[in-house]
Amino acid sequence: MTIARWPNVVTGPVGNRMAQFLETYPNADDIYITSGMDGDHGAVSHHYGLTYAGSPTAALDIGAGGMTPEGNVKMRDFAKWLYDNYADFTVELIHSTPFDDDDGFYVKNQIRNPGGSVYGGPQTIGHYDHIHWATSADLMTRIEQRAGESAPDRVHPSTAGTSTPTSVANTSPVWGFDASDYDWDRGPMNLLAAQRDGISFFTHKSTEGSDWRAAHFQEALERARGAEIPVLGAYHFLWPDNIEQQVNFWMDTVDQQVPWWKDVPWIWQIDAEESNSMPRPPNPDEISLAVDLLRQRMTEQSACGYVIAYAPKWLYGDTLDGSYDIWNSNYQGSGAPRPFKEQYQGVTDFQSGWNPMSGRKPRILQFASDAVIGAQNTCCVDKFDGDLYDLIRLCGREPALVNGTVSPTDIAAA
Repeated sequence: MTIARWPNVVTGPVGNRMAQFLETYPNADDIYITSGMDGDHGAVSHHYGLTYAGSPTAALDIGAGGMTPEGNVKMRDFAKWLYDNYADFTVELIHSTPFDDDDGFYVKNQIRNPGGSVYGGPQTIGHYDHIHWATSADLMTRIEQRAGESAPDRVHPSTAGTSTPTSVANTSPVWGFDASDYDWDRGPMNLLAAQRDGISFFTHKSTEGSDWRAAHFQEALERARGAEIPVLGAYHFLWPDNIEQQVNFWMDTVDQQVPWWKDVPWIWQIDAEESNSMPRPPNPDEISLAVDLLRQRMTEQSACGYVIAYAPKWLYGDTLDGSYDIWNSNYQGSGAPRPFKEQYQGVTDFQSGWNPMSGRKPRILQFASDAVIGAQNTCCVDKFDGDLYDLIRLCGREPALVNGTVSPTDIAAA
């Protein structure tokens, strides 16, 4: 599927590559191309093709909802994504916004120009109702290389299922919400609103150590299941020592409170961090043992689930062993508390939190702890490195179609 475009929009070879690249934008369904080589762009313009550093250029005009409050936000989000991630490879970027908390988004010849003075400023240049973006063939090659470094291919619901035997709705990006009892004092814990806001996986603290149970774990998971969040899970705050006793306590608690976990794609999230009441954080050997014991017990129960360790780089560095997946945390770029998708615009798939640690790239990144998710404030929010198919299959299951969406009640075991 290609980016939507207005009728009669004409693009050449470089413009075609630019349009294809726009598919990597996380909210690509929000944007559309309004002009390429067509239209009135003056006598000389990158729209019609010039050269930059000896390389042919092209320009696109891109809209996102028009001059409406929602459109203004969508256009700013897209312009900021280009500005933050690809300004170094841009010949021209021009977008003025009506907001007081930014200086517009302007780049000229690979140099950022806050305020747009190089173009005469927003009152002169305008560009409130679209984003103008120009680059060259050589710079486009560098953009394509960067876009392929860590960003997964984006999957549209309307084209999902083309690579699998069954027709399945798929999504990317895949957003997650990991919660605890603390979250219940921060909002209504409306998980239907979270699901509608784009949350595809939800975990809640269930246990800690060998004898502490969360007060709201069962209710949280029941709400999440009722909201049809596709992937669910429990996390255990791991203490040092007595690892087998802790794993059994954890799994016994989940079996007792939500025995239906075996029927849905499930995440076992080992929370290996530190607290003031601990003598020390768990060491790498203890984390590996917890992983092995979880997998062993699932095998004994003929159950499946995805075991992953929240063992952040800031605590463990590159000391982790084993082959299990890692859940990292890094809040750089998330900025002030606000809706989580806006926060991720400043984080991006190139943030250092995605860098390999202990020999592998983190599979999940917690990128903010003060996000707004649906009606809930001050949330820990995460992004999975892959699409929803990937996550469900890591849970040991195969997705099935339910009215165009993936539902935990209609996912058959692999």
